[in-house]
Amino acid sequence: MANNETLLDLLVELQTLDRVPRMGYALRGVTDVESVTEHSWHVLFLVWTLAQQIPEVDTLRAMELAIVHDLAEVRTGDLPKTVADFYPEGAKATAETAILRQMFAPLPERAHQLHAEYAAAKTTEAKLVKACDKLQLMIKILAYERWGARGLDEFWVNPANFTDHGFKPVRELFDQLKIRRTAELTKDN
Repeated sequence: MANNETLLDLLVELQTLDRVPRMGYALRGVTDVESVTEHSWHVLFLVWTLAQQIPEVDTLRAMELAIVHDLAEVRTGDLPKTVADFYPEGAKATAETAILRQMFAPLPERAHQLHAEYAAAKTTEAKLVKACDKLQLMIKILAYERWGARGLDEFWVNPANFTDHGFKPVRELFDQLKIRRTAELTKDN
């Protein structure tokens, strides 16, 4: 694909994110899976609410990082970890950077800087977005289980599916989520 020439080109292209499914769920038989847009909105909301509980976080910058964190998926699709692990190290990041150079062509350099900051995951704000990205995954798993999906236990036992990056409010929500899930499973049996 070519560079977006105008802001309108970018905005029209981004509408496709509404139709890009989160493939990790689909590969496990979940029907009617969330789109990348839905996921991104939930991550953004988590970042907004949790950043306010962490004094050292610049809430606005964290929200900006959340907005750009998965935009490359409009062209790559959502690559679940089970697939991405087969790519050479750094290939996904290199592809995303090249894609965003084309997509963000009508935007100021700041858009590229935000994505680079998120990808590097060295700042407090980027780490919070990464933590919220994982927390949203686990919240969605519980929602799918409530809606009748089965066979998602692997998400709960795989430590790679969640990291709090040292943020207490993120850890507390995840711990509450696990307690709620256990209680619901116990009640159902």
